Amino acid sequence: MCGLLMKDDEFRLLSLFGSRVRVEILRLLLELEFRSLSEIAQKLEARGLKMTLSGVLKHMRELEKAGLIRHEPGIFTDKPDARKTIYSLEGRERIEKILWLLENEVIPALKAGMIFSETVTLARQIQGNRHKPFEKERLQTLLDGFSSESTSRHLTTDEKKKIELWKMMLSVM
Repeated sequence: MCGLLMKDDEFRLLSLFGSRVRVEILRLLLELEFRSLSEIAQKLEARGLKMTLSGVLKHMRELEKAGLIRHEPGIFTDKPDARKTIYSLEGRERIEKILWLLENEVIPALKAGMIFSETVTLARQIQGNRHKPFEKERLQTLLDGFSSESTSRHLTTDEKKKIELWKMMLSVM
């Protein structure tokens, strides 16, 4: 338990960032903080994410429940009008930090794990002689990819040792 949040709440918060639509909505609001629902829908469509207004509204409610955005109904009119509701960020610096961490730390670490998993499978097939000739080239390409600092910094010491072993294995084949 962290503060007043239960574990399920923490995982629900993390799941917010599993939706490209919600991440794009946050990016849109970072570009220009005050946007209407229809403007958000139009901008999403321009980014290849065509959605109905009710679909966008569902995502907006999730982001609002999480404390990332807020809405002001009819802020620019004399009387409240749902069609003129304006959305804005709640905690701009926090959202910038979250998106930066996702893009620069979390996603690269997850990608490194996925690539390592693919490499393990391929290396085992080659070790067991259950492979096709072109797979050695694919394994070499995967192993070369681990040389970059952006990928290797997300590997464990054990994974790095296995990579070196597979490089030696390929050099003697």
